[in-house]
Amino acid sequence: MANRRHSARRVKRLRSYNVRETAKVTGATPGTIRHWLKNGLEPVAGCFPAIVRGIDLIDFLNRRSASRKRPCGPGRMFCLRCKEPKRPAFDEVEFWQDGPKLGSLRGLCPTCTGVMHRRTSVSRIKAAAGDLRVSIQSGEPRLIETPKPCSNPHSEGA
Repeated sequence: MANRRHSARRVKRLRSYNVRETAKVTGATPGTIRHWLKNGLEPVAGCFPAIVRGIDLIDFLNRRSASRKRPCGPGRMFCLRCKEPKRPAFDEVEFWQDGPKLGSLRGLCPTCTGVMHRRTSVSRIKAAAGDLRVSIQSGEPRLIETPKPCSNPHSEGA
């Protein structure tokens, strides 16, 4: 099965590719490349079989990935089940800190009731949350932070 996210990172700007080479360098199938040629990827004019310039392929893939992006504004989080940014249910989120500087905002999707996440830094909580109510949660203490670190609590009773 081919990769669904086709990368332009391995494409050389000054090189030209046929359909099979284009498929190999992007991680797509030759059928996908022919589909792209019908839907906006410009081949070199007057050449048969179809040849694609590297710069045109890079531009096509970058335009394609930019058109699929859906940035979340303040107060919105991306729901992976619904595949769109939404405001969390009840306009409430929790902030779970993962380290000294980073953490994630967690809220419930109003449509599918799935958990939505948004990574943010501690200093940018207000900008990411917007007008949502934020409750800051503390995570489980790490093993090293406990008074007597022991990875097997059952062995303490002996």
